[in-house]
Amino acid sequence: MSGCRNSSNGLWEKDKEVDVKVSQIDHDFLVTISTDFGDMKAILYKDTPLHRENFVKLVKQHYYDSLMFHRVMKNFMIQGGDPESRFADDDDDLGRGEIGYTLPSEITKSHDHRKGALAMARKGDDTNPERNSSGCQFYIVDGRTWNKSDLIDSRIDHIKLYKYFEMMVKESEYKKIATAYYTMGNDGDQQGQKRLMRKCIPMVEKKYDVTLMSRLSPNQLEAYTTIGGAPFLDQKYTVFGQVVEGLEVIDAIAKEKVNRRNRPLDNIRMSIKIEEIPNAKIQEYLEHNNLK
Repeated sequence: MSGCRNSSNGLWEKDKEVDVKVSQIDHDFLVTISTDFGDMKAILYKDTPLHRENFVKLVKQHYYDSLMFHRVMKNFMIQGGDPESRFADDDDDLGRGEIGYTLPSEITKSHDHRKGALAMARKGDDTNPERNSSGCQFYIVDGRTWNKSDLIDSRIDHIKLYKYFEMMVKESEYKKIATAYYTMGNDGDQQGQKRLMRKCIPMVEKKYDVTLMSRLSPNQLEAYTTIGGAPFLDQKYTVFGQVVEGLEVIDAIAKEKVNRRNRPLDNIRMSIKIEEIPNAKIQEYLEHNNLK
């Protein structure tokens, strides 16, 4: 693995190996991400120690200072941390730059993609089935608000549901369900078919001992239906922190005009600093943002 260092002239150069080790960080940290649109303050989760320590290390090395938010998608997310964005020309295609190592996945069900979630980007499942994270590129969720029915639909593994539902209705004991399902199909009632399949999810899960739908806690349900987020990303990327102040800054950046590659037409640069704060203050942030 290779990393970068800040040379005497202020430029980042390739350096010796960066060894990302798990160590216990006994302090609580508050991260401040500054932009021309204002500041975002974020806390880091202790149960994602590799990502937490890596981010703290890079911030303390001033790695992110002057890098861009190079990918901005309204109602979705803002992404930054590509080292090639520091000196990029206006027409450069950004997003491929890396630091030289990846981080093992620390995906956990307790951390969702509500608005303000801080997570690491990664390569797709086809080339990265372990879902290892980028060592430097991160994103912050903008998202949108969801109604309950759409939210439930976004949590369903539709490919698995169709597969196991089709298996189930071929059995004689489910003849009534099969008749209703295929009648709807003959009538062109695809929405009716989908509703029927959703109603049968508990039955299918029990029969085949599979999980077809990821459930939300009451806290998560409230978050997605009030402040919003991107629930379809849950359990796919490592969320290692949460913006607790400055959500309006995410909105301001996300509204910026972009090119066809979702790079802002006007460069949006960042600087990040980190400070130690009392654990009691972290608890206040957690409670205020309904993260407990």
